[in-house]
Amino acid sequence: MSIFARKLVSCFIPFCFIYLTHTTTLAQPDFLSYVCLGSNYTANSSYQRNLNTALSRLPTTNPRGRGFYSLSVGAGNDTANSVALCRGDVNQDVCDSCLNDSIVRLQQICPTQKGARGYYDYCLLRYSNENILGNTPIDFYVYLANPQNATNIDLFNRALWPLLSKLMEDAAGGSDQQKFASGNTTGPDFQTIYGLVQCTPDLTEQECRDCLGGLANVMSYSKFDS
Repeated sequence: MSIFARKLVSCFIPFCFIYLTHTTTLAQPDFLSYVCLGSNYTANSSYQRNLNTALSRLPTTNPRGRGFYSLSVGAGNDTANSVALCRGDVNQDVCDSCLNDSIVRLQQICPTQKGARGYYDYCLLRYSNENILGNTPIDFYVYLANPQNATNIDLFNRALWPLLSKLMEDAAGGSDQQKFASGNTTGPDFQTIYGLVQCTPDLTEQECRDCLGGLANVMSYSKFDS
């Protein structure tokens, strides 16, 4: 699958995401979105040392799945937890480059916060002093919309939702190595609608389904029909 930009919509939270797209590009963009979280740490503190160690080692750890990395360093309140996920349709070189870029950029943007999340087109990175794995509340999401509207929203949705439903089921039913699915369908005026969905592979099938379903509901009720 090609690398896509100019999204009709992109919607994602730390453990799953949905892309709907219609044109292509090969350029690595700046962060699509980022957020700095939590309290501040002090310079040269135990937490800072643990965070630096976790992020420097994260790209070199054996992936827990295809393009999925996690590493924790330290103990107690000084534990630095890090998680990264590369998009399922990119090769390892692109994944490595995206992950390395995100580690540098996120620490520049959030220089003293104990937690942060950063999203590129090709990967996402999250770190925190709080537990990340197995903690899947849908309390944060990012929504990016293309300013161009569908020419016929009813016909667009009729084409979109069967595709999206199939992709969500395919991704949720994936293995503990990767929960990813992509595909396309024809919309109004012969426009091709591309879809891509992915969960971190540590989620169970039901957790992935719930996560993606929550995003689909956000897209449906908040944006697509407005």
